[in-house]
Amino acid sequence: MDSQTLQSSYSRQFLAGKENSDVRPTDRAGNYKQHYLGPAEPVAPIERQPPPVEAPQRELKKKPLLRNMKFMWANNVQRFSEHERPFLSQKSVRQLESNYKELMMIEANMAGLGNGKNTYYVTSCVDRDGKTITAISIAYGLSLYSGKEVLLIDFNQQDPQIHNMFGISDSPGFHELCAGTVVPEQVVLPTAHKGLSIITIGGTQGYMKGEQDIQKALDALSPHFDYVICDGSSVLSSSVALRNIPLFGAVLIVIECEKTRWEVLQLAEEKIRKSGGPSSIGVVYNRRKYYIPSIVYKVISKK
Repeated sequence: MDSQTLQSSYSRQFLAGKENSDVRPTDRAGNYKQHYLGPAEPVAPIERQPPPVEAPQRELKKKPLLRNMKFMWANNVQRFSEHERPFLSQKSVRQLESNYKELMMIEANMAGLGNGKNTYYVTSCVDRDGKTITAISIAYGLSLYSGKEVLLIDFNQQDPQIHNMFGISDSPGFHELCAGTVVPEQVVLPTAHKGLSIITIGGTQGYMKGEQDIQKALDALSPHFDYVICDGSSVLSSSVALRNIPLFGAVLIVIECEKTRWEVLQLAEEKIRKSGGPSSIGVVYNRRKYYIPSIVYKVISKK
């Protein structure tokens, strides 16, 4: 049984529009891999001012931040022509933009999370709650409506789907980066959506081992982006999520409205805290149902 059969009906609807794309995903994947494995363009060195002789202790204050390099999107995008950059289908984009009010509020809702870090792990209590669609929506909203540079990483080691959503191959990706066989510039792929970059799961089979290697990879990526969003595994379906969550600044738990019970969410939160995970935990409500016309909700909300 292939992964397409295992996907929920909502994910299949999200992927339905890719059949009408002007460029076939296989063609884009071929071009992508050809350029992807080529040598990365050199990054222009950053000029540094020599420290004053009379006050050498000020040298650290004058060092430019790594964020000023901006090679992850601005420079890396020049390696690909416009039709080679992965993109979401028009139908998928219309679905996302139909919730533009919610997407415009994403950065404000995430303002209190992170604990000084810009890495976020998107998870759920169990599978099929829509965490992959949620991770894409968060990354898309932050890049489009907040004007931020966002990196979306496929960190779902059980059922990776980011490469399918964008119609590209799954490797090289995060597996290879953690293994040290590639450098960040070779796996960060700029998309056709300005400010949004992605890293696929990678081609290595099995689970990523070694939290130190994963932490090292995240530390190499996070200074170059405003937000790093990782589509992870479910908390109650695998122990992988609980091993990786402590490496991130905050956790976003996706729950399906009228399906996920409060006791299940409470159990997932308890497991995250006992695993040494971050204290910042957010909840995202997915597939909310409206039983009265939406105009009535708007009137009620104004009172």
